[in-house]
Amino acid sequence: MVIVVKKPYMGGTHRKKPRLTLTCEWSGCYRDTRKNIRPKEKKLKLTGTKKCDSSFLLKAKKLDTNDDWTLIVICGMHNHPAAVCLEGHSYARRLSHKETSLLVDMSNSNVQPRELLVTLKQRNSENVSTMKTIYNARQRHKVFEKAWRSEMQLLLGQLAVNKYIE
Repeated sequence: MVIVVKKPYMGGTHRKKPRLTLTCEWSGCYRDTRKNIRPKEKKLKLTGTKKCDSSFLLKAKKLDTNDDWTLIVICGMHNHPAAVCLEGHSYARRLSHKETSLLVDMSNSNVQPRELLVTLKQRNSENVSTMKTIYNARQRHKVFEKAWRSEMQLLLGQLAVNKYIE
């Protein structure tokens, strides 16, 4: 199971002890936060949410002694199986630093995304990444590489680096 911090409280001015509320990444239910939407204008979208109304909840409180914490189980029930939970969690699908550097090197060599995914899965049999993970990592690298410059600025920069213009 992937557990995330729902509410952190790291202490305040009234000498309250730090505490955390922990939950499953899929807990809760989707709330539409858009404002000023008339019922007539609502369109049926074929999208989903990863929230599945799980009530799993833990509370952690820091003790007075050393750096010890106590963990209280408020609700220990999950309403989805562990295997489905692990594959569906975005945290479990993330790439390690080594996998990311391999992905960048292979992308620079014009390797297709499906070949990248096959290579990553062959190197690590426990990898549950998807094509979407590969596309997102490649896009993140491209944005980082561009450093928010336009195509023309990139071209002029490369020309200057290779001494084609002065």
